[in-house]
Amino acid sequence: MAEITNAEAVRFCNERVRVAANKLNAAYKFAKEVSAEWYANNMGTLFPSGEGPVVDGSATDGRHPVSADDVLLLVSRLSELVADYEASTNAKLNTILAVATND
Repeated sequence: MAEITNAEAVRFCNERVRVAANKLNAAYKFAKEVSAEWYANNMGTLFPSGEGPVVDGSATDGRHPVSADDVLLLVSRLSELVADYEASTNAKLNTILAVATND
């Protein structure tokens, strides 16, 4: 198998591919951490569907207000990300870890 030594290819791997893998790995780890905290502390009871907005200062600082449904849906996306990465014996996660430089 021939080595790839093209400077543009090497730079793309170092500046884009490995950085992307690191960010995807970080997103996976954070999603797993937040999901674990959510379920361990039964946080769903604090965000009844249809309620909101959460009074977090967004009304005065210009951020989009967050409703209970926004929180519930985001937690669902976090759980989906973790499940997707871990499906088929961690197939997607292993792809990312094979390239990532930070674990």
